[in-house]
Amino acid sequence: MEQMDYMIMPVRMSGLIKEIDGDHIKVHLRGRLGVIVVGRSFIDTTIPLEPGVEVSFYFSYVEVVKEPLDYDDAGLLTPPDDPADVMPDLIGGTIIEVNDTAAKIAMMDDLGTVAVPRRWLFTPVALEVGEKTQFYMSRMTATGKSDIPVESI
Repeated sequence: MEQMDYMIMPVRMSGLIKEIDGDHIKVHLRGRLGVIVVGRSFIDTTIPLEPGVEVSFYFSYVEVVKEPLDYDDAGLLTPPDDPADVMPDLIGGTIIEVNDTAAKIAMMDDLGTVAVPRRWLFTPVALEVGEKTQFYMSRMTATGKSDIPVESI
């Protein structure tokens, strides 16, 4: 795999909770940029979690890598003392689905899944199931209930 000359950088993003199924929460990213499914414990909140609640977090483009690093997800598993201290961690994943428009990635340590448009993946090779990836992700913080009707999310 040839070397790519870019750097993935986390940016602050937001999304809306679309569904809650037991411990799994499906978040639709603003701007039709993807869908993330994580466990309930991944979201820091002082309000009840329900469809239509907005969350914010750090996320980056996804890089396909030949040799994965030794990633550490401790920051994703432990809530910070102050929600303002949420920082992104570089984590690994594996592509589990790919089609003409999107790819779905299983995050390391069963943290959840990320489905994003192909334009969010950096790779010098054709995307295939089983490819290793890395990207930045942070814990999510619930910021309030959206005015958007749940059926429109």
